Amino acid sequence: MTDLLLSGPLNISGSLNLVATNGGKVKIGAREVLVEGATGTGVPVILPPPPAGPIDDGIDVSIRQSFNKTVTVGLAKKPVIALGICLQGRTPTWPGMVLPSVNNSTVRINGVPANVEDDKGVTLPNGGTITFGKNSGPGKNSGQS
Repeated sequence: MTDLLLSGPLNISGSLNLVATNGGKVKIGAREVLVEGATGTGVPVILPPPPAGPIDDGIDVSIRQSFNKTVTVGLAKKPVIALGICLQGRTPTWPGMVLPSVNNSTVRINGVPANVEDDKGVTLPNGGTITFGKNSGPGKNSGQS
């Protein structure tokens, strides 16, 4: 596997598809970039409040939309996340937002830092923290298969 490593001050604009060779990953430093479909975990949303049972207290989260659609990854051409929308729950119920990257300060897409593994999000109904991490879903976070 050969990873495609992005580093240094870089602002990508326009349409571009990033492809690592031989099944490698697209990374910024040591962290893999997040793409649409990347997953993570949050804290349970307990709504309505007790004594009623929660509508959906699942902690699985998936990124549904990137605010960036111009830079993609792999043969599937999945958009790289540079802020975005996510949904949480056993049945995706609760909306959330992917927050600006804190683990990547150098590689930007149209002026916005690209999100990478271990970046955070927030579930809107409860303000709970989401972590988009390594090993968090099928095909990991790359979408490069």
